[in-house]
Amino acid sequence: MTMPSMAFFIEHPATKSKIVFDLSIRKDLTKYHPGLQKHIATRDPISSEDDVKSALALGGCDSGEIDYVIVSHIHWDHVGTPSDFPNATFICGHNTDKLLNNQMGEDLYNPYYEPDLLPKDRTIELPAVPSQAEGEVFEPERGWRWQSKHDIPHAIDMFNDGSIYIINSPGHVPGHLNALVRVAADKWVYLAADACHHARIFNGETDFGAWKDDKGRTITIHKDLDAAYKTLSMMQRLQREGLDGSLVEVVLAHDGEWQEKNARFFFPNHI
Repeated sequence: MTMPSMAFFIEHPATKSKIVFDLSIRKDLTKYHPGLQKHIATRDPISSEDDVKSALALGGCDSGEIDYVIVSHIHWDHVGTPSDFPNATFICGHNTDKLLNNQMGEDLYNPYYEPDLLPKDRTIELPAVPSQAEGEVFEPERGWRWQSKHDIPHAIDMFNDGSIYIINSPGHVPGHLNALVRVAADKWVYLAADACHHARIFNGETDFGAWKDDKGRTITIHKDLDAAYKTLSMMQRLQREGLDGSLVEVVLAHDGEWQEKNARFFFPNHI
């Protein structure tokens, strides 16, 4: 099975702010940790020629023009090359810095994390939920606060105009983020990252995979399975029932069938 690792370019219509959701895979695989390179080799054949920077350039957008990068989580196939975005503010979920520095305990230890992955002076790590009171502003400059959005328990209205939301989507790893983007008067697109890895899981045809680790414990690709099921159910309801009277299309980061069916929308075109 061939799987993409998709990134998404978003332009806010009012401010013209340019946003990238996730950074996919690095063009130069040798820039990953040597141990991780061995793991990546087991995924051959792998193509990283069209990384985010070069894909943007094909559409006439220089990576230096990007204002925000939303990092859904810090696994290797989503972090790309942050240094390609010298003017962007990076947005990541709660405890991302602790994860990068392996301060989250043995079960979350990863020898391939890079402590200096994200620029310290240009990174906003979102606060935990529900540590913030409902509606309490935690980022005064941008007016950001956690708020509910129908079935979504914790969302941030990024531009305070109901067009782009950053979604707390727990389960896969601590701080995992999704995004909800209004693309038309009657349609939303929900960017699910790794909240679900395959359309068969999303459609209810099969369950999350499970296997035994070296200690004989049953584990899954999600660190908090109960939270992952809740996030999955929320996404399924959104696509089934819509939001604010509009359709919601859920897009999984690694959905190869979606990629093939929607190739005509890829940048410089748009959904």
